[in-house]
Amino acid sequence: MKKLLIPIAAVLLAGCMTLTKTEGTKIDKAKVLEIQAGSTSRQAVITAFGSPTEVSYENNEERMIYRFKEKKVPAYMGGIVENESKSRESMTVLELVFRDNVVWSYRYKNTEN
Repeated sequence: MKKLLIPIAAVLLAGCMTLTKTEGTKIDKAKVLEIQAGSTSRQAVITAFGSPTEVSYENNEERMIYRFKEKKVPAYMGGIVENESKSRESMTVLELVFRDNVVWSYRYKNTEN
């Protein structure tokens, strides 16, 4: 009987995994900390983070928003069965305001459910 339980337990444990689903480009916090309002250029931001998720213009200001969403979902049976009710989701947002192609202000927010 013990010989039978060990393989069954091994199969059950091997069947448990977490699937990670992402949207957007990951935002590196170390790079965010290098941003300096009043001196970091628009081109330096694009070089560091790539193309923004959203761009808008208002009152001689350009606003760029970068969003990164990550969802971790428990899965069983090699990923065939997902358990959405126990999923964990995190969202990172970097919002920058530019005046004359220089960062005027920025906000960085990371939330997790």
